[in-house]
Amino acid sequence: MKVKQPRRWKKHTVQEQGEISNRFSGRILWAMLLLGGIGTLIALGISGGSGTPQNSSRTISDSAFQKADEKLTAAFPARNLFLRTLTNGIAATGGNRIGDVYFTEERLLECPKQLDAVALSDTADAINQFYTTYQIPTAVIAVPPAGEFYADDLLDEMSYPSQRTAIDSFYQEISSPVRKIDVYHVLFTATNDYIYYRTDAKWSSYGAYCVYRNAIQRMGFAPISYDQYTVTHVASFRGNLYDACLYSKVTPDILDVYQNENGSQITEMTAYPADGKPQKRQLCDTANDAAANPDAFYLGDPCEKIVIQTNLDNQKKLLLLKDSYADCMVPFLAQHYSEICILDVTEMEHSLSELADVSDYTQVLILCDADTFAEQETAAVFTEGKKK
Repeated sequence: MKVKQPRRWKKHTVQEQGEISNRFSGRILWAMLLLGGIGTLIALGISGGSGTPQNSSRTISDSAFQKADEKLTAAFPARNLFLRTLTNGIAATGGNRIGDVYFTEERLLECPKQLDAVALSDTADAINQFYTTYQIPTAVIAVPPAGEFYADDLLDEMSYPSQRTAIDSFYQEISSPVRKIDVYHVLFTATNDYIYYRTDAKWSSYGAYCVYRNAIQRMGFAPISYDQYTVTHVASFRGNLYDACLYSKVTPDILDVYQNENGSQITEMTAYPADGKPQKRQLCDTANDAAANPDAFYLGDPCEKIVIQTNLDNQKKLLLLKDSYADCMVPFLAQHYSEICILDVTEMEHSLSELADVSDYTQVLILCDADTFAEQETAAVFTEGKKK
């Protein structure tokens, strides 16, 4: 009797991943066209809509996939079926990448962008100018992506671009009076813990706590020990990386609330949207459906300015310039300041001086992921320009 040998899938190179993606996406797209979508696709212009030929060298692993996915989202109620079928087809042939997302059974990983060296240098110069102007103790944290810590184990022998060299160069260009808090080693030593979400590109509350514990010492405070917090699991969710590939074998993520009942308490939180009236908010508002909108769970919907008041009477006031990575660190920072003014550099429509009297604050923390620091518009935030 002949025994059937199990088939072993080989590891694929990045080029082979693209070829696999192209084959499956082509087959599935043709199937959907035959089901009646031809006219809709022509009207939407999946090739770009402008009549301009697309770059034939791009594969579904590049920006062409995102463009096609946006068109399909608008055109087909069956977009999720299409994407899930495509992802499962690629996985069945040994592939593990679709668009800018690598998928494994342990976690999803975002393929990092190559950071713009010129934009990083401009942002560093702008931060130096900011410090020279205000002479307020300032700290900078550039957060690396999860792939820096997990890619080698999950993507055996595959190329995964690192941002570490670019981040190091960015720190070197910032003048010495500004504290550069390199969190790489902090996160590296905690990789066995839940420091990054599995289905979302951001870090978890515990990842933020690990960095807070290190950073707050550099900023002159004793950190609140972990055992002083009560941790509540509020909701499970699947994040933006899952939405991009719908690979369902990865365990959903958990939103946590850290509460220090013996520490400082928030007495008031006010949001200032650029085009609306001030809004009273609550930090980590459990009244909202956190699973439906996890990005808004900690601070609410993104806006250019939020001011938090606490019951501390230490006259310590923090100006926090941030992107969404800093949201889940705010509960920890609130243990040390009587006031925190939060300016979202990705949402700012007014200049820095229009939003805050910088000289009124005792410390400044600039906390963003590396991609935000490498955006061309970010430097303008620190030089009295406008982000948008």
